[in-house]
Amino acid sequence: MKFKNLLITDIMKLKSTPVLWLHLLVPMIGLMVFLSYYSVSSMDGFMKQKTYITVMCVAFPILIGVITAMVAEAEDQAGNYRNLLNVFPVKWSALMSKYLVLIALGALSTVIAVIGFYLGMSQMITALPIGTYFALTGILFGCSLFLYAFHLFLSLRFSKSVSVGIGIFEALIVALFRTGMGDGRWPYFPCAWSIRFAWTTITQSGKGIMIPDPMMTLGIVLSITVTILAMVLLMVWFSRWEGRKSEE
Repeated sequence: MKFKNLLITDIMKLKSTPVLWLHLLVPMIGLMVFLSYYSVSSMDGFMKQKTYITVMCVAFPILIGVITAMVAEAEDQAGNYRNLLNVFPVKWSALMSKYLVLIALGALSTVIAVIGFYLGMSQMITALPIGTYFALTGILFGCSLFLYAFHLFLSLRFSKSVSVGIGIFEALIVALFRTGMGDGRWPYFPCAWSIRFAWTTITQSGKGIMIPDPMMTLGIVLSITVTILAMVLLMVWFSRWEGRKSEE
């Protein structure tokens, strides 16, 4: 019952922050921009779809870095994290509540961006099967779970600028690792999971020419293991955290 109250409280807090609107407006604006451009572009239909998903993979780390920083900053301004730290008997439940709300919004945002794009593109060209877009939605959401946990830690432990700065760096890694530069390395970089999984899914669905990636199995195992480990470590760390100012 207390955890349910924490969830309700965190949802109510969103009304006073731009976090909810960022999760709704950013995918909608992105959709309008890309669909408007693609309606007059002569680019190949397959490349249109691949480019859009690539941009999403690049944008996710930056957006998550900004959003988690805003959430942490709001808690700091509300009383130096007192609302998070003074939850008993299970201290980490406050952070888990916030994390669940964020990933739920992330799921909503991903569905809008990916399925909305499919609905728009299917009116212009013969788009990839709807099953492929559901798979891409699951991939992007699943890969974002680690990023939300990681950037929540950065935002709480350090500062807004650290979370955003690392988000920008991760976006550069995604852009670089979509090329041959990421071969053999990408499974060890969580920010690169989404682009590799997404490109493999799109290429297989589009029956494009694709050389099997020998690192794919390792990437799947690491992505699942590291994500679960990151969430557990985040909660363990938060259970012992006493607030940023007390550590600096």
